[in-house]
Amino acid sequence: MLPAIQPHYQELLEKILVAGNQDEVKNQIDAFMDLLQQMGTDEEKMKRILLEIQTHLDQCNPFHYDAQQWSNIKMADIYCFEIHQSISGIHYSSL
Repeated sequence: MLPAIQPHYQELLEKILVAGNQDEVKNQIDAFMDLLQQMGTDEEKMKRILLEIQTHLDQCNPFHYDAQQWSNIKMADIYCFEIHQSISGIHYSSL
């Protein structure tokens, strides 16, 4: 079970856990980011949201998840970091 987090992020995190592969994890995060953009969320708020999600993912205990779920959690953490850096103007090669 995931630790408590703001309800509007919970759905994203549940989708991350049930994703079948890393591409699905990225697609879920991309869809979430698209939704934030459609809602008119500014870049600074997006960066705060990404950091909050990353902080939550970093607090997850690997002993509470199976191998696929843990892989998804780590991929989500890395991908959120990459998106955050991209918004900040720092670009890396894509994962």
